[in-house]
Amino acid sequence: MESPLVMVNQQQCRQVASVVRNLVIRPEFSTRLFLTLPVSSELKLRMLFYSVAICHQTRNLVSNKYNLYGWEYIEKVFCEIALHQPLLLDPTYISGTNEEELSLSLRLAFSDDQVAEHSSLDRVEERIMLMKELSNFVIQRFNGSYTLLLGSTGNHLLNNGMGLYELLEQSLTFSDPARKKSSFLAKLLSDSGLYSIEDTLNYIPIMDYHMMRVLLRMGCVEITDPILKQALSGKRVLKTEEPVRQACIEAMQLISRESGVDPWIMNDIFWPLGRSCCNETTLCAAHVCMKQPCTFENMILLTNHKKCSFETNCKGAENQDYRELWEPFTETHFY
Repeated sequence: MESPLVMVNQQQCRQVASVVRNLVIRPEFSTRLFLTLPVSSELKLRMLFYSVAICHQTRNLVSNKYNLYGWEYIEKVFCEIALHQPLLLDPTYISGTNEEELSLSLRLAFSDDQVAEHSSLDRVEERIMLMKELSNFVIQRFNGSYTLLLGSTGNHLLNNGMGLYELLEQSLTFSDPARKKSSFLAKLLSDSGLYSIEDTLNYIPIMDYHMMRVLLRMGCVEITDPILKQALSGKRVLKTEEPVRQACIEAMQLISRESGVDPWIMNDIFWPLGRSCCNETTLCAAHVCMKQPCTFENMILLTNHKKCSFETNCKGAENQDYRELWEPFTETHFY
């Protein structure tokens, strides 16, 4: 449903889809440690649930020691926690431990030198609150077992109130209407072989802020309201981002249908592109990728990386006004 503020450019989505259908994801991406960690299935589920629970507003999260940012750093830290501090992933422990102790543990985990004050993890109290809220939910409803939670869904996202989406939305942590965290979790559960989704048509594409930026710059989503356009270009904080986010979700659904690539795979293409090639600087304009190594090149098989794979089908490659667009900035724990 289009808003008077934004519109999905269907023709541009089809142009982008013509590129997407020819991209090949590196096979090693699906065998990375985060998905194949040699721990029990219940512990791996805890790792996945809690890592996604705290994954929002990660622009400042960085490990200079390992050259990792945002989600990549979260993956590394939660693997370490699962292997060496599994108690920190125990719902009963999280629920019964005070916020100060949990905060210290989390900040230490996200510190390059094991000094809590040097941690780049911000909004720690909020993230702890979400972990505790999720723990209380799974304790009260499923006796603290994420295995039991998944088993209750019948491998469906929607299932007469008992699907994965429907159960998760009863927890504050996963209650956003666009189901970004829920879809991201469902993808990880599937990628790790711990869950199979039967009703894939109900899957809502993950819409990360990097992906929103890419879709806006490509012209797949057009901003028709000049005031909103100025706000996005100026990185001004908005009261709501929902019209833009919903249009981006619809654009991604169209790109998926036109390309024949599953909607959950869209994340593996557009997310690394936004993190590396289309961020503070753009590969098309600067002729060099912002991140070394490039996340997109690490995930997609490329013959060379001298120019962006989408350059000939992207409005931002030729038009600076599109390149200056940014994702909406809002205060939320959803995204």
